[in-house]
Amino acid sequence: MQALACSRCGAANDGTARFCTSCGNAFGAAIAPGPVAAAAPYAFGCQTCGGDGSRLEAHRVFCPTCRWLRPLGPNYQMPVEAFLWRLDADAMNTLSGIGPLNSAAHALSEGVGRPWFENAVNGVRLSEQQMPDIFALAIKAARIVGLERLPEIYISGEQMWDSITMGSHTSSFVALGSVLTNFRGDDLLYLLGRQMGHAKAGHALWNTVVNFLAGRQPGNRSLMGGGVLSFLSPSKIIESGINAPLMAWQRHSAITADRAGLFVVGDLEVARRVTLQWTLRSFPLAARINMDAWAAQEDAADDGAVQASEFAMTSNPYAARRLKLAREFHASEEFKGWRRVIEHWAPPAPKQKTVEGAPVPPKGAKPPPKPAEPMERLICIACKSPMRVPKAQLVGDKPVNIRCPNPGCGKVLKITPKKPSPPKPDQVGE
Repeated sequence: MQALACSRCGAANDGTARFCTSCGNAFGAAIAPGPVAAAAPYAFGCQTCGGDGSRLEAHRVFCPTCRWLRPLGPNYQMPVEAFLWRLDADAMNTLSGIGPLNSAAHALSEGVGRPWFENAVNGVRLSEQQMPDIFALAIKAARIVGLERLPEIYISGEQMWDSITMGSHTSSFVALGSVLTNFRGDDLLYLLGRQMGHAKAGHALWNTVVNFLAGRQPGNRSLMGGGVLSFLSPSKIIESGINAPLMAWQRHSAITADRAGLFVVGDLEVARRVTLQWTLRSFPLAARINMDAWAAQEDAADDGAVQASEFAMTSNPYAARRLKLAREFHASEEFKGWRRVIEHWAPPAPKQKTVEGAPVPPKGAKPPPKPAEPMERLICIACKSPMRVPKAQLVGDKPVNIRCPNPGCGKVLKITPKKPSPPKPDQVGE
């Protein structure tokens, strides 16, 4: 294959890489004067799938070369407006209108290059060979929200309980915290659906700004690092011109992601369970929550004081309010309509069949263990060692020989079964 050269730094390229290993430039990008122009991260005419899946076998839904995804069904498309929270859209418009911040965001995400960010998460990249079970769930989530190409996905020990989608408007990747892999099935699918929603909604660019340009780390943060009292400092008031819009956007973007996750799993209880475990950072503690009492807390979550506290104290929405919003979205006709479309092309897994109320184990599953046999407790008359004898052996009216289990004893005892007690007078005739 003919060697190519990077249009920015001149470094050699064998023609297969998507980014320059020296400067991070996306190959195929034209260098425009001023800020670096956004580049399409994938070459047209992929040698594996043709760029549109035309060269893939019909059962293949993912191209490992260009990461193309087969749509969920013919002409299936999910517009981002289906789950985009209106305040999230307003917040992104506000950020785009801050000229210096917008220029710096694009220069950072597109100029420095995505590989630099990917290395920073210090994670294991998933594929059809690396943790294929999680990778398959990610593909399913991405197809449901209508992504054309699958973001790179990493499991990162740096993140632990957090997950994040970073990159640019044209190319993004997901870092999933290592603790989150303890979620299984629909719970993990919901988390992955949230991240695919972030990618679809264009959140990767602003997440990159928050975590690199602003020098922040994931997790709850007080406004400008000092809470409400920071307004007493004139320099902090100036700083809030950028920090406050970024924090507001982070809160609203979480609601958009929650909605995308709900579209993917279709089950409000999954969203509630995962959100509570995620918020409390504890699986056992979340299992002890009284859900009736929690529902009352959700109902009170739109109180003005709660919203004011959320605005001033955190970049993440409070769990009660976000779950109330999720509940309202789940009950909407728009949600129900889209779920009918999704379930048409991706029917949910059938529930376990039951026979007389007992679940039938799936094919190939191990049979359940037999119930413990009732035992009679005895004491060896020679060595005083405890003995356990099945009660089934101690029936009838003839003595039974039982050997002491103590290797140093081994005495054979002759045990006479107990005769059943006669029924009491008040039990006769019952």
